[in-house]
Amino acid sequence: MGDANSEPAELDAAQIAEVVAGQADPDRLPGMKVKLDDVAARAGVSLATVSRVLGKRGAVAEETRAIVLEAMDALGYSRSTLLHEAPRRLVAVSAPGNPEYWQVQVCTRVATALQEHGLLITRPPVETETTPLEVAVDAGAVALVTPTLTSLHTDIPCIRVDEQSAVDSDDVSGDIIAARLDLGGGMTTAFEHLQAIGHRRIGLICNDSGELAVQLIRRFRAEHPARNFGVRLDDWIAQVPKSFSGGSRAVLDLKDATCTAVIVQSALQLHGALHGLRNRHLQVPRDMSIVGFGDSPTMKFTGPPATVLGIDVEGLSQALVTATLSTLKISGDDLQSVPPVFRPRLLARASTTAARQ
Repeated sequence: MGDANSEPAELDAAQIAEVVAGQADPDRLPGMKVKLDDVAARAGVSLATVSRVLGKRGAVAEETRAIVLEAMDALGYSRSTLLHEAPRRLVAVSAPGNPEYWQVQVCTRVATALQEHGLLITRPPVETETTPLEVAVDAGAVALVTPTLTSLHTDIPCIRVDEQSAVDSDDVSGDIIAARLDLGGGMTTAFEHLQAIGHRRIGLICNDSGELAVQLIRRFRAEHPARNFGVRLDDWIAQVPKSFSGGSRAVLDLKDATCTAVIVQSALQLHGALHGLRNRHLQVPRDMSIVGFGDSPTMKFTGPPATVLGIDVEGLSQALVTATLSTLKISGDDLQSVPPVFRPRLLARASTTAARQ
């Protein structure tokens, strides 16, 4: 890779002819960005193998690892997991667009901890647009740390959280998974709580986009207590914008679908659900029990205080910090071959009660 301040190199006539003919050797073409696909093709391995080498995860033979690293060197592929030691580094610590309270708290804790280790921190938003992160990378950011469940396909190491069930899927992103969130276990906990107090018709209110919503829906279908009774579970799923009005509308739709309890993804939707039920002169939890996903200070002061699936913010934060320090070789610890798993914990409050017969 050339100096960031130098002028882009120009191709001569022979190189242009090779590009047109599809015979160009990336080694000889200045200014051309090398992709993971190029490295995989050069090394004669799969993209997943290249990703495992970059992420330092999974079983890869030493001979294969050496071939991949040689291909990276030959093509000029650069990624900051391969950078030499530096006295100070810039790290992007980013929450996803329109984040949940727990994601903001994780980012705050991670940023503070990394600063205590002498790292410089920038906080570009991710997922909603790419420009802020690109600016951070151009400014010298060597890693992205984020509590999002979504692969962002960055050219610098992305140290993030993933859903527990994704452990068995093929990950070709090359991301470094610092921790896993057991959404299936959390959903089971919520269902067990609601079943124990007599609820069977349990609905889900979630965002209309985003990987967290996708995973919640998948786990809802897989864990729902009525999944084997011929019920159309999709009728009990309301995908709406992450907004107050979205929650207000969705809870009434699910009430009309005869649900007696709902699990709600976002705090905004939960506040909207409480408002929508009050406007119809319905009471929580007498007419509808509600379980929120993720705790926040406001959840204790809703009317009534909300039962929630709390996220281990401290645990997730520490896992991300540990993985970042290891990746940047600031600590002597190796990345864990099996990331820690965090299961949401039920905090029972007054928004759930026994179902009316």
